[in-house]
Amino acid sequence: MLLGSADFIVATVSIIFAKDQTVDASAQDYKKVGSLCKASFNSILKRGAAVYFAAFASLVMHQTILADPLPEKSPTHTRASERIWTHQWGAEGPSLIWEHDLGTGFSGLASHEDLVIGTGHEEGMTIVRAIELESGQLRWRSQFESPLDANDFEGGPTATPLVADGVVYVLSRRGTLYAQSLLDGKTLWQKDVVQETGIRIPTWGFAGSPRIFESKLVLNIGECGVCIDKNSGQILWSSEDREAGYSSAVPHSHHGFKSIILGSGRSYVCVELETGKELWRQKWLTTFGCNVADAVVSDDKVFLSSGYTRGSALLDLSSGVPEIIWKHKDFRNHLSTSVLVDGFLYGINGDLDEGATLTCMKWDTGEIQWSSDGFNAGALLVSGDRIIVLSDDGELIISEVSSKEFKVLARSQVLDGRCWVAPLLTDGFLLCRNASGKLKCLNLRQ
Repeated sequence: MLLGSADFIVATVSIIFAKDQTVDASAQDYKKVGSLCKASFNSILKRGAAVYFAAFASLVMHQTILADPLPEKSPTHTRASERIWTHQWGAEGPSLIWEHDLGTGFSGLASHEDLVIGTGHEEGMTIVRAIELESGQLRWRSQFESPLDANDFEGGPTATPLVADGVVYVLSRRGTLYAQSLLDGKTLWQKDVVQETGIRIPTWGFAGSPRIFESKLVLNIGECGVCIDKNSGQILWSSEDREAGYSSAVPHSHHGFKSIILGSGRSYVCVELETGKELWRQKWLTTFGCNVADAVVSDDKVFLSSGYTRGSALLDLSSGVPEIIWKHKDFRNHLSTSVLVDGFLYGINGDLDEGATLTCMKWDTGEIQWSSDGFNAGALLVSGDRIIVLSDDGELIISEVSSKEFKVLARSQVLDGRCWVAPLLTDGFLLCRNASGKLKCLNLRQ
């Protein structure tokens, strides 16, 4: 199965903190996510405080799926392990297997075995749907009250669901976590994290996807996150009442400590998983506190990137505190997390108001290898030796993974409307959604 980029992407990945302890945690990457969004600065100037927002963590970056085991120190939510699939679909594009209406929203998709889990907003409710992958039949649906919150974007849920041990975890933008049975969608328990902790809600609500590490479920709520027992919903630790960012937690082993890295409104912070104790922070000021992209971790190196001219940096953590290897403003992940493949980052680079490019950049030096126009706030994932991109206007593009050039293998218009959520590739099917909630299942099986 797939590890995607996030997001508002974000993917759930199986993360190993110990060889005998593998759990399913939201990641897309690709996905977490899955994925949130931002706004054009010109729009802000014209419309006051208005900002176009959506979800990654995770929106483009937060796509939640069930994935093959991911070693703890390898880059998170970056690569897809997937059955053989084809991009040779002919002039009419990939065949449509089924489609559904999820309702308005920007949350990524979760998959588990024969089910796809998606969320959307309808008439004052967030609707959670479990859809059979092969047939498109609705297995179950559940709902809970939640405002649309169309804060100069379409609104709706933004955090990608997470599936683990027979439970679907859904975080509302107002900070309530719902644990629902994967079997029938019934609520097992719910926790109003904001009410219990007193932590403020950020401008566009909570969008980072839940992530599970061992028995601990981590949410990007507060300055450095909140940790919850995944079985009971008990809060194990929380952080200061300061504005959260919109990314999802990423695992990291910090000098022997099991730790996580997440973006707040003003910094990227690493905390000890067991206690929430801060281990280090990198100040990272961005317009409107919009730190959306997940940190990308490889060994003792951490890559950070944000939009609004903030740019990117590669940090070295080998000394125990972050030291900047390089930084510049030539590569900016506004909405979605980049994908690290064989020493090169592939990502959507640029702000919404100026149009974004698909860009390849060398990991250890920050040197741009190539850029291609026409993607704007799209999202991508990598499967094998191919990149799968869904542009913001719904064009599906398959290209080679290559640091030498951008080489298109196939392309097809598959959706209309705003498309900021990363597609989900699972068992040879590609699932794509737009902001209004149209969900399409495309056949990429050979």
